[in-house]
Amino acid sequence: MKKIVSVMFALLITACSSSESSFKGKEYKMNDATNNAEITLAFDAKENRFFGKVINNYFGRYELDGNNIKFGPAGATMMAGPENLMKVESQYLMTLPKVNAFVLEDKSLTLKTTDGQSLVFEEVGTITEK
Repeated sequence: MKKIVSVMFALLITACSSSESSFKGKEYKMNDATNNAEITLAFDAKENRFFGKVINNYFGRYELDGNNIKFGPAGATMMAGPENLMKVESQYLMTLPKVNAFVLEDKSLTLKTTDGQSLVFEEVGTITEK
């Protein structure tokens, strides 16, 4: 009986502690993005780096503390695109620094901002190291 309880406790500890890092090494696509934009967000498997694409490729670093996450300033390439999608990209990149928490459920990643927004992404795959 003690062995079963010990195994169950170990599984519970693993499940709780893995939630903060289980998005690492994965790529996500935003659900219901404005103007049908394709917004991706990916996380490096080894370092606290994020990257993705709207019109331009963007990248930066983030910090984790439990289920709290803080995105640092994002750098981006400077390609032009349709005006409506450029506006979406600009708004998205201005929203990332406002993110302060995340919820990870199965393959769904929700980023929550300080002003009450929720950005919902679905996992689309894993990142391969270059």
